[in-house]
Amino acid sequence: MKSAISVGDRVSIENTVKGFTRSRCEGVVIRWTSHGRLMIQLDGGQGKRAVMPEHVRKLADGPSQSPET
Repeated sequence: MKSAISVGDRVSIENTVKGFTRSRCEGVVIRWTSHGRLMIQLDGGQGKRAVMPEHVRKLADGPSQSPET
């Protein structure tokens, strides 16, 4: 698994306040925004969310994009 977060990767988002986890959700990275945030499609049809990369932990790589022959 690559350590860098890229489009299509499965991620976990944690909102922590003073060291305590307030909320946690999972989703798939859609794109990077022009302001350096990640746009994430949340699981369960909960919508989209733009988050800072520091709050994101990678769970799995996205689908490989191998050239078709």
